[in-house]
Amino acid sequence: LTLDTYDDKYFPSSGLYFNGDFHFYVFSSDYNENFKEFSVAKARMGGAFTFFDNLSFNIETEGGFKLGTSNVTTFDFILGGYGTNLINNFVPFVGYDFLALPGNSYVKAYGRLDLEIAPKNHIMFSANVANVDDDLFRTSEWFTPPKYSGYGISYGYESFLGPIQVLYSWSPQVDNGNFFFSVGYWF
Repeated sequence: LTLDTYDDKYFPSSGLYFNGDFHFYVFSSDYNENFKEFSVAKARMGGAFTFFDNLSFNIETEGGFKLGTSNVTTFDFILGGYGTNLINNFVPFVGYDFLALPGNSYVKAYGRLDLEIAPKNHIMFSANVANVDDDLFRTSEWFTPPKYSGYGISYGYESFLGPIQVLYSWSPQVDNGNFFFSVGYWF
């Protein structure tokens, strides 16, 4: 189920967003002879708001979990890295490298301040926090203060090839930062 009224996919300045997804895995070839049916549910919601003509704020929250006792970890959630076009249960999380934080459940909050310094030129500051672990919702760990946090500063340009972005991200929990580059539309 999706509701998307964002005015721009990459640099939203107004609108609301909701995306809910549920998958029920009933059968398998059962190569390891240990398959049990399970489900994966996730949701993401947020909004973008403009304060001044060139300053906007985008805030989002999301989470997901696995229902069932299957040993299959292929569809677990993995947080880290940067990107827009999501594949499987890979979840972008600035401050960490790709595939850094695995678990079968997670909660995440994200905020981005976007200053359009000239037409189609954006300077952005991002922050996100999350808890990710196995059985996060069963153990009520999702009520605890976030274990992971990350921050990023970036420049984005709206070109005819799509957005061109350079992002530097870091985390207080990790010793080194990461540079990410994105050129063109995500497909």
